[in-house]
Formats: sequence, C-alpha cells, structure tokens
Amino acid sequence: MPAITNKQQLLTASVDRLRKRFPLPAPAADGESGRTVLEELIYAACREGTTTADADRAYAALRAAFVDWNEVRVSTVPEVGEVLRPLPQPGGRAKRIIALLQAVFEERYSFDLGDVVKKGLKDTARKLRFYKDGVDDYAVAWVVQRTLGGHAVPLDGPTVRVLRRLGVVEAADADAPEAPEAMRGTVEHLIPKAKDAEFTELFSVHAKELCVDGVPHCPLCPLKADCPTGHEVLAKKPAEPKPKPKPR
Repeated sequence: MPAITNKQQLLTASVDRLRKRFPLPAPAADGESGRTVLEELIYAACREGTTTADADRAYAALRAAFVDWNEVRVSTVPEVGEVLRPLPQPGGRAKRIIALLQAVFEERYSFDLGDVVKKGLKDTARKLRFYKDGVDDYAVAWVVQRTLGGHAVPLDGPTVRVLRRLGVVEAADADAPEAPEAMRGTVEHLIPKAKDAEFTELFSVHAKELCVDGVPHCPLCPLKADCPTGHEVLAKKPAEPKPKPKPR
C-alpha cells in the first residue's frame, strides 16, 4: 500500500488505526463532564502532557485532599504538587492551579466563571486568556472543546511529538513565539469537529504507550507504514555483536 502523503487523510487514517489499537471509552459529550468552567481549567492543568485516565486520578485526589478551591488557593505549591503525583511535573501544575485560583479570586472574590460562557466562543477564549499565569493555550482549547462545544484541538508536548514524527508539523514550527496557536490552527483545519475529542484522547495514549520520548516503539506502532520517523527507525539495522575473542 502506498504511503499516505495528504495530511488530512493521514490524520483521519491515524485516528481510525489508533481506535483499533487503543479501544477507549467515548469522550464525554460537550458539557457532560459535570465540571464548571473553572473546574475544567483546573482539570486541563492535570490533563496536559498526560492521559485522561491519569488526569482523572489526579483530579479526584485533588478534590479529596482539600475542602474546597479556596483551601487549594492558600496552600503551598509543594502541598498541592504532592497530591498531584505521580503526574509528570506536579510542582509546575500545582503552581498553575494556585495562580489561576488566586487570579480568579482577586477579580471576583469567588470561584464562579459561569458568566464568561455567555460571551460567545471568541470572547470567552479571550477572557480565559486573561488568567495567563494559570491558563495556557492548551487549557483554553480544552475548555472550548469539552465545555463550550466549539471546534478546538488542545495540543500538548506529547501530541506535538507524534505530529512531528508523522510529518504533520515541522520541528521549527514549535519554536516560534506564536507556536501553540499556530500549530493548533493547522491541526484544526485537518481534523473535523466530530473527531477532535477522539483525536485528543487517542494521540495522548499513543504518545504514552508507543510514540514515547526518546526511541519510539515503532515495530509495534499501527501508524508505522505512513510515518517518516517509523521508516527511519525501522530501516536502521541493529549493530552486529562483536565476535567473542577465541580462547587461547
């Protein structure tokens, strides 16, 4: 079978193949998570760079460990970070969550962001970016996709790694200051809204299980036939073992 070179066809085929390799539960429909906008932003801080299964455990632990969001706000970064283990970089996530809660509290003296969803998608996204110390492009896109019913594809480091290896985005694209929004815009043109949540889930699991950092597990990858990186890795011949010296 010839390699797929059209990026849209490549991502569509990738989603189909990963669905067979990783049969996951269907992502929650728009607004069905039961989380408020603020809670979805906090959840996004747990979810970025990992999988939904791992984020669910960390978020549940966070809710169980503290009485309410105000207690999280006044806690230290190490205290919150310890609860978020074993997520990668728990201290950085804790810092973002505390910064978000502090910014919202200083502005509103409450933790209710319900009114921002009444402003339309663009205005809501702009308002959420106001809390820049606790909210990044991934978190905004996550809320747009999962809570507001808009078309968005949140991109984190592991997902971008897979997209680079597939040749969908260039390595240089990720180094520009506008990289997160620019790359997300590119991918959103390639992935239809009906598949954006499924894409997010499948590529996160694939990045954790097979397309790992360092040397990916290309022999086991269902995307290897159309992946330039897979071709390179599989083409490399393993080093031949050195002959053992003959006994004297």
